[in-house]
Amino acid sequence: MLQFVSSLVAAGYIVSVIVFGFFTLCAFDKPFTRELFAHTLRRYLFIIEVMSSGVTESCLHLIMVKLALIKFVNYCDGFQYMLTKIAYWADIINMLFLLVFFYEMLTEKAVADTTIRSIDEKRGPIDSIICMADIKKLMNPVWTPDDIKVHPNITYATNEEIREALTTTNHDYNQPRKMMLDIYTHDNHLDQLKPVLIHIHGGAWTMGNKDIFYPYQKLLVKENDWVVVNIGYRLAPKNPYPTHLKDVKRAIRWIKQNIASFGGNPDFIVLAGDSAGAHLAAMASMTTNDPEYQPGFEHVDTSVKGVISLSGALDMANDAHHAIFFCKKVAKLDTLDPVFLSHHSPVSMVQNTKDQNKLVPFLLIAGERDGLTESRMSKSFKRAYNEAMGTDNKDCILVLLPGGHHVSYIGWSPRSLYVGRVIQSWCTQLYIKQQKQ
Repeated sequence: MLQFVSSLVAAGYIVSVIVFGFFTLCAFDKPFTRELFAHTLRRYLFIIEVMSSGVTESCLHLIMVKLALIKFVNYCDGFQYMLTKIAYWADIINMLFLLVFFYEMLTEKAVADTTIRSIDEKRGPIDSIICMADIKKLMNPVWTPDDIKVHPNITYATNEEIREALTTTNHDYNQPRKMMLDIYTHDNHLDQLKPVLIHIHGGAWTMGNKDIFYPYQKLLVKENDWVVVNIGYRLAPKNPYPTHLKDVKRAIRWIKQNIASFGGNPDFIVLAGDSAGAHLAAMASMTTNDPEYQPGFEHVDTSVKGVISLSGALDMANDAHHAIFFCKKVAKLDTLDPVFLSHHSPVSMVQNTKDQNKLVPFLLIAGERDGLTESRMSKSFKRAYNEAMGTDNKDCILVLLPGGHHVSYIGWSPRSLYVGRVIQSWCTQLYIKQQKQ
């Protein structure tokens, strides 16, 4: 019996080393793996990218798990087998690679410092993460300050809009639950209204929810005393795009009308989003007060002061895969429609938005190893912005993270902490600039 348990543990350990080694290899984003999953095995790209992100961002935690697993295998006498001993040395190599990922994150402090100095010349370098406050964050990826108050699941849709959501989905009562928002505030009692940030979640327009409280949001609420709002929206395929965009604008309408009751300033709102959420944030800012996307509230002001894009899907028109997916899977069109794409791809919208005097400042954050919404999208947007506003403009800032994958901002890590500090600085300076006007 003991021999059977030992062999079972050994087999499980060998499989875990092989699987983990595969995702570690993918996390380095070498040309042959990117080519493989960008074309031949495209259907698995999302899983690969999410797992690669987890490997890089949680590298120290994974080392601890691996050491505990090795101890357990040894306790069960699993290393009596030759294959297990070979797997052990392969696991040592895996852990060395994890240390490389951690070192890469530490080196990106220089990227954050350079960006912050370009935003605020008076700011010095970011403090070292070797302090108790930051170590506490890095030890617990989901750490949240105690003195943050949450107001969850507030419906932003009107009764008529809820009835419409039910009617168009054969009375799917889950749909109105997506038309809700959560508000996060610092537990204090200042009289002055605070700036507001709205975050729009990602998920390829087909999945995801508003429930993640991101590290950068925790910094803004705790240290900068902002009001943060996470919004949900209805998803494809049951709700073809641009339903998503209309729901975002409905949420902005509600926030403009009600956020003062929670201490927020309705006249200073910044939109943020990750992946598909960044696309919706950009589109919402670029279609400000457009009656086509504000049915029933055409005269409500939905303008915002700026946009933050995290791994943003900002270019839907210039890549065949993204174009086909967006048209057929998200918008549920029968064919690829170049005109439709030109009106719903933020890169293509920049010049027209500028001509209408609606172009707001943008902060673009992208990982160079992102295989889903490649960093070229953010680079293209930055280039289009510069062409519209002039190359010497400072209203569009691009931050490229050399080791960053698609999901590098959900849990605490050195990289997400540095990204949070950049966002803090950008938001603070944007607010100060608006206050002076």
